[in-house]
Amino acid sequence: MTLETEKPKRTRRGNGEGTKPYQRKDGVWRTELTIGQRPDGSMIRKAIYGATSAECTRNLRAAKKNLDNGILVSTSSMRFIDWLDHWLDNVPTTRIKPRTMVDYRGKINRYVRPHRAGMKRLDKLQPEDLEQIYQAMREPWDPPKGSKVKARSGALSESTIAGVHRVLTRGLNVAVQRKHLGVNPANLLDAPQPAKFNPTVLKTAEVKALITAALKLDDGARWVFSLTLGPRQGEALGLAWTDIDFETGKLSIERELYTLSWKHGCAGGEDDPSCGRKRGDGCPERQGGGFFMGDPKSDAGTRAPIMPKQLKDSLRHHRKVQLANRSDSWSPYVDQDGNSYDLVFARPDGRPTDYRADWGAWKEFCRSAGVPEVRLHDGRHTAATTLLLLGIEPRVVMDILGWSQTAMLTRYQHVLDEMKQDAADKISNMWADDPVQSNVVSLDDLRRRRANK
Repeated sequence: MTLETEKPKRTRRGNGEGTKPYQRKDGVWRTELTIGQRPDGSMIRKAIYGATSAECTRNLRAAKKNLDNGILVSTSSMRFIDWLDHWLDNVPTTRIKPRTMVDYRGKINRYVRPHRAGMKRLDKLQPEDLEQIYQAMREPWDPPKGSKVKARSGALSESTIAGVHRVLTRGLNVAVQRKHLGVNPANLLDAPQPAKFNPTVLKTAEVKALITAALKLDDGARWVFSLTLGPRQGEALGLAWTDIDFETGKLSIERELYTLSWKHGCAGGEDDPSCGRKRGDGCPERQGGGFFMGDPKSDAGTRAPIMPKQLKDSLRHHRKVQLANRSDSWSPYVDQDGNSYDLVFARPDGRPTDYRADWGAWKEFCRSAGVPEVRLHDGRHTAATTLLLLGIEPRVVMDILGWSQTAMLTRYQHVLDEMKQDAADKISNMWADDPVQSNVVSLDDLRRRRANK
């Protein structure tokens, strides 16, 4: 093996310029170019050679050009899953909401980490590796012994697979930006196509039955709100009384309530907690969980729709009942930033309503009203479909529901078309010829009967 000569003292050069070329003992000229950074912060450097100093310099310039164009990338041994962990822990911007981060981690832990493709070197990752992950999601899953991932007896939906693809595409795009990849393999695939959007929508008679029943309840305003203006669950639970103006009839939606799972704060962390509790919410030193307030899903989520009369009346009644039922320990809810809120749909002590309790109350309400149980979010689908079916201007519907893209309108089009076809069929049947059952008497027949009397 040929030994290199002692490297001469180098003058300081600017970032991205590479080191000054020097001649090794075997006569070959060598320089180094920083091409990336490892998750621990250390630099990744690539050696560049030439037969002469001038050739080495030319090769360095060519390498820098390739690096700028995304052709030259890190050849470190970082694994695919290592990069995804680093991305989730360090790279995301403040535009990625905490609940979205939880969703990203869940998808990666369930579907990428257990797969052998997750162990592949990042710079060797191919589109076929991602296809293998997606195909595994379409089949039953029997995890290895000791795995935290639950067994799966059937295939996952294409919508779930498409969601995983979006997460991986986003993470690998950042890897390209950081010069760890030259090309994002996820962008070389045909993205998995979600199943056709087919919302569960309550019938008009069912909506009337629910609203009629809700208006008779002390806490029915929660369901009138859902069925008429279609807020997201977090938007409804984050609503404060200061957001409601009974004089103008406006209701401002400008935040949403969300929860994060508690994590172990004891020694050993999530992998081997010293407290002996399986879940983080049972840890005496739990941390990072509970209720939080955040911005709506998108900029369009901040809106101020006008309240229908039924909603305004039910909210007035709800306020009176709520004040009468407040416990002695009541206090306004204070969020993570120190802001206080007198929540509209809160517990007697002022604390926010838990998502699961709200969902359970909705199911019980449906049963008591004699309406088939549907998801709480289906109330939003019902409100959207009803508004569109009433012929309300699409842009107004978008504003009421907080939609940011006009594509949302087209998702409901086939539902509306089916309803319109049903209406047309009923009209056709009403006026169809049926001489046997018809009670219609022609004027000529009537004259004959009178003439024969």
